[in-house]
Amino acid sequence: MPVTYRQTGINLERTNPSKTGLDDYEDWLQQEIRIGQVLPKATVDVSFQIVVLTDAASLSLVDTTRRSIIDAAEGFTSVRVTEANVVSEIDPQQIDSAADFVLVLDAGSVLRSDALREIAVAYSIDPEAKLITFDSDQVTAKGKRVQPFFRPQWSPEMLLGANYVGAAVAFNRSVFAAHPIKTFAARDRWKLLLELSLEGHSSTHLPKVLLSEPESPAARLTADDASMVKAVLKAHGEESSVSVAGAVLRVLPEPSVLPSVSIVVPTRHSRQNLLRLLPSLRKTDYPDIELVVVDNGGESDENNDWYSEQLDGLDASVKWWTEQPFNYSRVNNFGAASGRGEVILFLNDDTEIVDPSWLRQIVGHLLRDGVGSVGLQMREGHGLIQHAGVMIGPGGFADNLFAGMEPHSETLIGPTDWYRNSLATTGACVALRREDFDEVGGLDERFILMGSDVVLGLDQVIKGRRNVVIPFDLVRHYESLTRGSTVPEKDLYASYWRYYPWLQRGDPYVSENVCRLTSTPKFRYEYDPEPVDLALRGLGRPIRKQAQTMGISAEAIALSSTASITRQTVAAVHASHAEHSEPFEIKTINWFIPEIDMPFFGGLNTAFRLAHKLSVEHGVHNRFVVLGEPNELFLRTALDAAFAGLGTNCSVAFYNGTDEELARVPAADAAVATLWLTAIHVAKAKDIKRRFYLVQDYEPEFYPASSMFAMAEESYRLGLYGLCNTTSMHKVYTEEYNGKGVAFVPAVDRTIYHPEGRRVKTDEDPVTIFAYARDHFRNCWELVYAALSRVKEEYGDRVKVIVAGARYLPPTANFLDLGLMDYRATARHYRDTDIGITMQISRHPSYLPLELMSCGVPMVAPDSEWFTWIFDDGKNSSLTMRSVDDMVYNLSRLIEDSELRASLSKGALDTIDKNHSDWDAALGGIYSYLCNPEGK
Repeated sequence: MPVTYRQTGINLERTNPSKTGLDDYEDWLQQEIRIGQVLPKATVDVSFQIVVLTDAASLSLVDTTRRSIIDAAEGFTSVRVTEANVVSEIDPQQIDSAADFVLVLDAGSVLRSDALREIAVAYSIDPEAKLITFDSDQVTAKGKRVQPFFRPQWSPEMLLGANYVGAAVAFNRSVFAAHPIKTFAARDRWKLLLELSLEGHSSTHLPKVLLSEPESPAARLTADDASMVKAVLKAHGEESSVSVAGAVLRVLPEPSVLPSVSIVVPTRHSRQNLLRLLPSLRKTDYPDIELVVVDNGGESDENNDWYSEQLDGLDASVKWWTEQPFNYSRVNNFGAASGRGEVILFLNDDTEIVDPSWLRQIVGHLLRDGVGSVGLQMREGHGLIQHAGVMIGPGGFADNLFAGMEPHSETLIGPTDWYRNSLATTGACVALRREDFDEVGGLDERFILMGSDVVLGLDQVIKGRRNVVIPFDLVRHYESLTRGSTVPEKDLYASYWRYYPWLQRGDPYVSENVCRLTSTPKFRYEYDPEPVDLALRGLGRPIRKQAQTMGISAEAIALSSTASITRQTVAAVHASHAEHSEPFEIKTINWFIPEIDMPFFGGLNTAFRLAHKLSVEHGVHNRFVVLGEPNELFLRTALDAAFAGLGTNCSVAFYNGTDEELARVPAADAAVATLWLTAIHVAKAKDIKRRFYLVQDYEPEFYPASSMFAMAEESYRLGLYGLCNTTSMHKVYTEEYNGKGVAFVPAVDRTIYHPEGRRVKTDEDPVTIFAYARDHFRNCWELVYAALSRVKEEYGDRVKVIVAGARYLPPTANFLDLGLMDYRATARHYRDTDIGITMQISRHPSYLPLELMSCGVPMVAPDSEWFTWIFDDGKNSSLTMRSVDDMVYNLSRLIEDSELRASLSKGALDTIDKNHSDWDAALGGIYSYLCNPEGK
């Protein structure tokens, strides 16, 4: 189940604002005007053709539309306006072959003054877009704007049941050449959209109200609409039956072969629920079902006899579950593994089948190309909507969309009657192909009771698949009969770690114009808190800005006392190492770490990976000693999120950097520092036999020449044994600072970062460049931004620049900003990338280039002696001076030369395969060094 605040008991007065969202459209419009927005200048001179549709009743309205177009066209060199009768066949001359984009508007529509500019900028940012959709509202005869409709990102299943796009779309001119249509009528345009969707054309959505249409009731769907959708699906090899069902078409795919289905029903031997569910299951119209009941209510002869009677005539088995402590995810995984079905369907015992065709509808949609899971709009026993997909954001976590609403309601994001794509669906009724379920490892057993179904959906999205919600009343959910009122606290924390990218970036299926804090759609309010901030408050975690904002002097003053050390302490480190120089087995390690923001990236993730390996393979007991505010569950769940079991099977301590608190840290065989400040603390800690320093970058270079540089540099002179990430760091530590250490060469996870499925592009496709957008000093972001801006200005729609990471882009950037992504999702974007760029000023290039190269991406990288272990100019990368001119030159050379890109791509893959494809091998010698650093 999704995790929400109302299920957790968290103090709502402490976390919720006094006002959430806006109720009035006029208030929202005024807010948007007040906030305003700076748009970048489009790097492409976009031309438009706007077709105004007329009939006898609308001729008087044409002037209204023309006036709005004239206003919107200001500043554009080519905007052609034509008129066409809505039912007349299209004359090929009516579509301007020179126009980049075509819009088709009804007479009386008002194109907002910034509409064409917004579309031009969107195309400049993403020149692969064949469709650019946007939001719309209606305008009354008196000029009042009403009934806004905030569309989702591209939603194929929604488009099956209704043309949710309507006229709020700009078509790239190439679309009409590949898919000629007979008329500009709404049904023909819907047909075109469906064909494009089925072929996987790219689209982008602008969450801006750029079109106002004349006020009118929604057009009624007809049998002709149903016939059109059926014909389009058949032309693409999908047999189906399609019929009108009120405000939506009911689409029932009819695959030639229906797979076997295992229905997994967990229960605590609730006979009240089962006596309702089991008879309704018997009515299911499906040829091959098995029922797997997993009962943790206690096996007895009486209970077995009861099942024998109730399950008579069903292909069913009962598995008695006795394992403690209880874990709902594990129970369901066990049930899934016990079944034989090619499809697994999880079904709560507090449900009832109300439509015998329910399973045919679910499986039919599940077998469609690109679908990962299928669930239902579930209604409560008295008929209100209980779930229509999972929305990430409410309360800082997640909730069921439309919960508590009446069926057949109109909302800001469309009628509740429509098919929907969503980030996840409730585990009360959800189906997946067994192979897709197994690929993501099933339900995540780090969740005890709630949240693993949401993560199961997110895992499908990460793999590039869609989750579908069928809107019909097929299965009722009597949740209130059995559901408890609390959620294990650990599930809340585990949810945070998995939901975080969407809490920060937003839910693609719920418009950013909609309040992210409520599951019943309201207008976004400018003072609504961010969901991620709500989550952190609820978890007792201070909210910190990611950008490095503290001045160097202020930071030095703040750290001067806790970063202080004496020669006597350094001498004591050497003496301790001399005393314990003989080999011995390391059994306990204190890892000195900073507070965790994200456990999945960079150097901290490597520390956690190593700790996990030492625990699993050598029985080492890890203690994580955290420089920060105590929050043990936050830390443990972060560690478990990174490596299952790491946070559960460790000890935890917190300290504030003072000598008094360092003295209270428990003893250990060894201590490992993970950044320069903790290196000083490791040197000062008591009762440690051996002290190590995980050296993963030349941290003094994170700062200008300053007190900060000086304090960081001193950490290399403390006498700690170095665990050096790369030969470069080993050379720095041993040759420049006379330290002792061992080197390891980093690797990448090839189950995530690999070239399989890498897109084959044509000369017409834009060249995609990927950069990490973070303004930390060492990333030289100012240089990268300047070089990419010049390249984009020069090449226009021949280049697509993608950036990801924290949101540091200025609003004037013509780059596609993906924000912070789940690390498992990054590789799909890398496999669509032609050129990567990294420009670190420090002596370690980060893991980004390794991950990109693992996906076949050639890098533009600094020409530095410290990076020779990974970059080979002209073989796997193009090395550049750290100057804008030379970076532009190297990027341009790769943009122009596809053969060079292909050659460097092959070289990049060869480099990774040869030297960086196995983390176990990379870290294989560390334990031996921990046990015998003197080599005796």
